[in-house]
Amino acid sequence: MTTTRRRTPAAGSALTRLRHHHATFPLASAAALFAVLAVVRIAGAYAFPLMVLSVALSAAVLLALPRTGWAAAGLCRFPVLPALLGTALVALVYAESYLATRAAFGEGDDNWTVWVPRLFEDMVPGVPLLGTLAMLLSMGVLVPLCEEICYRGVLYRAVEERRGTYQAIVTTAVAWSVVHLGDYGLNPFNLRVICGVLPSVFLMGLALGVCRALTGSALACAVAQGSCNLLLLWAVTGSG
Repeated sequence: MTTTRRRTPAAGSALTRLRHHHATFPLASAAALFAVLAVVRIAGAYAFPLMVLSVALSAAVLLALPRTGWAAAGLCRFPVLPALLGTALVALVYAESYLATRAAFGEGDDNWTVWVPRLFEDMVPGVPLLGTLAMLLSMGVLVPLCEEICYRGVLYRAVEERRGTYQAIVTTAVAWSVVHLGDYGLNPFNLRVICGVLPSVFLMGLALGVCRALTGSALACAVAQGSCNLLLLWAVTGSG
């Protein structure tokens, strides 16, 4: 009796090549992955399905690493005290950015933070309670987890390996702020919103990068971002 060996699927071969390329050229691979994510995320300003797709793709960059490399990319347990300190820092930066944006642009449509809850309008048409729950789940869990796996996880690790911690913090903060143009300022186009969101999200990204350096964990960053996103939602909806 003979057995036949199944051929490796083309998808498996492509994944193997991707992992090999990422291991050999982590910076070039990270830049290419980010370019794809940025294009899809920014295009999401004009097509909501692309915005949703971009969030899913953010977590999918984890496929560039073998399972044995996930811990080094921050998918690991984190110490409680550094995580609390990191979260406190992120919350402080969120609060300062929120107050500075209000002072500079007021409480109208020129203030990017007022657009945060609007991203989720009509997510569940006709059922306001479910829409609110979907917004809280998205901002508190799904988006932070996907984004932090990508930015303070895979991309952070790729830069840190070659250029060190400080550049990893700054580079991922810049990248993370740029992709948020897909959420704020382009549709409808508002230069004042753009001028508010880019520095705000950049500073938030720096704080999250410090959280990553303190904890060694992208999951700790996801907890920090999710908690602060919910605080931001509370501040915006409570003042509106």
